[in-house]
Amino acid sequence: MTEAGDDGAQAFFKALRASFDEILAAGRGDPRLVDALTAPAFQTFDRNAEIQSEGQPDPACARGCDDCCCLHVSATAPEIFLAARFLRLTAPAFARHGVDLCAKLSEAHAQTAGKSQQERFASCLMCPFIIGGACAIYSVRTLACRGHVSFDRDACRAAAAGEDAEALLSGAHRAVRSLVQSALQASLRDAGLDWSPCEFLAGLDRALRDEDCEARWLRGEPVFADLREDAAVAQDMAATFDALKAN
Repeated sequence: MTEAGDDGAQAFFKALRASFDEILAAGRGDPRLVDALTAPAFQTFDRNAEIQSEGQPDPACARGCDDCCCLHVSATAPEIFLAARFLRLTAPAFARHGVDLCAKLSEAHAQTAGKSQQERFASCLMCPFIIGGACAIYSVRTLACRGHVSFDRDACRAAAAGEDAEALLSGAHRAVRSLVQSALQASLRDAGLDWSPCEFLAGLDRALRDEDCEARWLRGEPVFADLREDAAVAQDMAATFDALKAN
């Protein structure tokens, strides 16, 4: 995404969509598909977010800064399944230190289910994966988390405390995240896979409870259909994907 403006963004989206299309065509039904999709998605985001944010201030986000970690997070199925795999793999190590991340997830999901974005933020219910100010699943964090970057830590703290303050967020990171996630969603939809995002904790809790969830998703079952977010937004996105493909 080296070009500026809408034309550059559209070209970036189309190229990335084509890349995801190739991955899906080659690996449909393959249990390695989740890794094959998320690895380039994250790498593409990291590389292009860095390019697009040249000349901006350095991000204020750092270990110990978790003020935004009570926000509602949307994620696609591949992101959810990647995190589920990570939790299953690392659960024994965390358990040896007295931390049951899966139990923390279930508890957090029960507390946040049905809450709006505003209610979620106002409740200050922290993400269950924040331990000592650090993210326990940082290496597999969602695109939404990667794209939420602030330049003003004090403003984030003030907003989290309920003060009349607005965090100064990176538009470049947000824009690249939106393009990468949208390209992934468009390709998943074209491939006949459940593509509409859902709330991350809800989807992850289901993926961990149902060991066949990922396999059923790979077969084309809409395993997160009842967890999908705004249906009207999904319809608008689908129409946009079709229009872009036709051009």
